[in-house]
Amino acid sequence: MRSPERQFNALTPDQERQNDAPKTPEVATEKEPIAESEAGISYLGVTLEKAESTDSQFVPKREQYADFINDKEVALPLQRDVAVAFLSGEPLLVDGGTSLGKTTTVRKMASELGWEVHYANLNGATDVEDLMGRYIPNPHKSKPEDPEYIFADGKVTSGLRQEEGKVKVVILDEFNASAPNILIRLHEVLDALERGSEVVLSEDASEAVQVNKSKTKVIALMNPPGKGYFGREPLDPAQLRRWVYKKLPSELPEGTFSYATDALFGATPESQNITPDMFLVAREQALTPEQLQEIPGMAEVLEKYKEFHRASKELLKSRKVAEDQPQPFTYDDRMEPRRVRDFVLRFYNGDINETFQQALRYYYSNKLETDVDKKKLGELIRLVEYKPKVGESKRKGLEREEKTGAPEAKRTATPEAKLEGPVAEQIEAAIEKLGRQNVFGPQEVEKTFGVRLAEVPDVPFSIEELERAEKLGQMLVLRVDKTPDGKPMSMEAMNEILVKKWKKEGKGEIFNSADGWKNWIGEEFFTKEHPRLGWALVSKDVLPESLSKNYLEQTEVIIKTLKEKAFKDLELPEEYTEAIAEFESKKKKLAELMDSDWEEAAKQLSALKITQLTRQNIPEAVYDVAMYHDKNNERLLADKYTWLSSLDPGGYLVYLGRFVARGVGGDGWGPGARDGDLGVSLARRL
Repeated sequence: MRSPERQFNALTPDQERQNDAPKTPEVATEKEPIAESEAGISYLGVTLEKAESTDSQFVPKREQYADFINDKEVALPLQRDVAVAFLSGEPLLVDGGTSLGKTTTVRKMASELGWEVHYANLNGATDVEDLMGRYIPNPHKSKPEDPEYIFADGKVTSGLRQEEGKVKVVILDEFNASAPNILIRLHEVLDALERGSEVVLSEDASEAVQVNKSKTKVIALMNPPGKGYFGREPLDPAQLRRWVYKKLPSELPEGTFSYATDALFGATPESQNITPDMFLVAREQALTPEQLQEIPGMAEVLEKYKEFHRASKELLKSRKVAEDQPQPFTYDDRMEPRRVRDFVLRFYNGDINETFQQALRYYYSNKLETDVDKKKLGELIRLVEYKPKVGESKRKGLEREEKTGAPEAKRTATPEAKLEGPVAEQIEAAIEKLGRQNVFGPQEVEKTFGVRLAEVPDVPFSIEELERAEKLGQMLVLRVDKTPDGKPMSMEAMNEILVKKWKKEGKGEIFNSADGWKNWIGEEFFTKEHPRLGWALVSKDVLPESLSKNYLEQTEVIIKTLKEKAFKDLELPEEYTEAIAEFESKKKKLAELMDSDWEEAAKQLSALKITQLTRQNIPEAVYDVAMYHDKNNERLLADKYTWLSSLDPGGYLVYLGRFVARGVGGDGWGPGARDGDLGVSLARRL
């Protein structure tokens, strides 16, 4: 029997499944998180070149980091972000608690790349001469004419001197414990690196050292001031503008501790979802500013970015974000726009919305510590997007003709049968309760999929249910089961309809790999399975309480949500009463099966009435996110997965999500699996 928890592109000590043929779209199409070639190493897609010359006492020994744990919460994102700074030649300041592995991570990367490390601890005993150099007695003096004293480079100066074939990393540890005169001297170094000029060594009769940020990388590390770290003082926010500032957690996240500890002791840790949105792809040749302006929608994105920058500064000023962070910082009016521009020039991936938002997460969100603060800023980041003007539709033609008063033209332009009577009233009531952007009726069905309904079914939900749905963050979706030519509204059909449409409108992809999905889920399913006809109330995000829970526990969350929220103060429909009773009667046996026979447990969980009533199958989930994106140009489940009712050919319960510009991804897991990014969207049809 196969393991109930499949490895999803994870970096773990146990690689027994590494030669398995890829079964899912994401596994088949995504790179390894850390990929090495003869020339360089890629950290979540950001490639750094190896040094030509690695014969140096300052290059860390690679074997020292053989047991380094690449967890997805801290280690992998940190390596990616360090790689971005190194590639861009920007000085990086990393602020985080002890035991997060800040120094170890940088040294480990240097050992892989063959780069030298010049390490300086800026504690209270360090002075400027320790960093820049001083005169010392000449240890090689053998003749009277030999000088009594010679100049010995300090740790920073040795890292600044250029040598053929070498790349050097200057690590400035305990940065916020340094004396003010040291910070002033280091700022002179940073300014020279940025200009590509010279550092004048006043310590050595004003020798001028030519510096190059492609050959010298500077990274500063510090613990947060206060919070039990003695001797650390908050830095002046104005000083931080020279640095790309990244805030790590003050303590090691629980998930990281658990994963790393399991891996360290040789146990198989819980699988990690290394998802497509974690990757960046640097261009072989950066765009020019002139080429940037040729990208469709760039002017609109730029205007929205200006609004975002002002709004972010206001959030920070009013302490609505970073309220409890002891190290103050700013969103600088000059440095941030320059950095965002350079990021987009280097990492533009064909989708200006996605690339620009990646830049904002890197330079703005990275300064925040808590998920709550990052979510607040994330809401603003999502607004920085280009919404292409859809080709003139018949409905728009109708609106223009109404203004010019042409009744004959109006009759011929109507794209669907006019809704009248109870159904029309029900849809209008839903729009009033949920908002027009959250109601997807016959007009949206025709616009997205080209299906013109001869008869529209009644909306089966009461006003009270719609009011509760609004509080749950749900949308109302009319699903159809047939295409315009009467074929099943299958995954294949949706792909054929939307690929051309979205390419024309600049909306990206629906599947991250249609062939990958087809090969994994099977041709029969891919071409014939379809949504169930009718209306559904669908959560736009996973239920927060359902994250990090197995399939059975998620079902308990669904039932609790139905009782306490969806039908609060209302009578449960008979179908739900029966479905809940069935689940309660089987729950104990299902829990035992999950340990003894996970495949049978998955099969029975999938067939439960409560599962069929409240979870989407694969085509329904694809249909729902496609409808929302087509109307609102916004991708649901962009950073989460929802666990569905469908089984894959291997008996795993399918989950779907991470709907980014490259398309939606998915995989399958046994019912006992848990993950912090895996929840369930409540999607009920009755």
